[in-house]
Amino acid sequence: PRPGMHSLSEGMPISIIIRDILKYAKTSREVKTILREKRVLVDAKRVKDPRFIAGLMDSISFPDINTYFRITLGPHGRLRLIDIKKEEALLKLCRIKGKHATKGGRIQLSTHDGRCITATAEGTSYKTGDSLLLEPEKAGISIKEHFALKPGASALVTGGKNKGAIGNITRIEGVVVTLKSKKEEITIPRRYAFVLGNEMPALRVEPSASSASH
Repeated sequence: PRPGMHSLSEGMPISIIIRDILKYAKTSREVKTILREKRVLVDAKRVKDPRFIAGLMDSISFPDINTYFRITLGPHGRLRLIDIKKEEALLKLCRIKGKHATKGGRIQLSTHDGRCITATAEGTSYKTGDSLLLEPEKAGISIKEHFALKPGASALVTGGKNKGAIGNITRIEGVVVTLKSKKEEITIPRRYAFVLGNEMPALRVEPSASSASH
């Protein structure tokens, strides 16, 4: 199996990011050297394997050169890297894909990037389709905020012909979610709605006017 929290269909190897997207290396050998000698972090954890798969909402950090990125979706639905600040690289949005109770009254949550998070009493209010703002570098993974899948919430479309669009949810009817984007009203399957925050995205998911995307 390939290392990383994402499948290859939902992410890309760190070697591709370093060599082909960011142009920090020209060859696979140079990529391996960078990973071996430099600090390359994904979600605040060091990565050494060039096959490591990084995916949606992961932060990619190069602290030695004070450079930080987040993997998001572009307007045409393709994965892209946007420049972010150092503080943002310590946070991550994760969509809850599954939820079940465990012994001792705890709640276990599975997220879009393959994490299994054990929550205490507050976890009963978390629902599949909601999002969590995490601090991955902290021991045990710290849940900083919870964003419910509900009308008014900001959401990213992660599949279908509108993949990459961002808007605010206007209504939810069973397994169908309707969003209003800058251009139009979009109706999508509930599973394609990735909540980004209450009204506004909690983290930057689009390049700012002064920054670039890759």
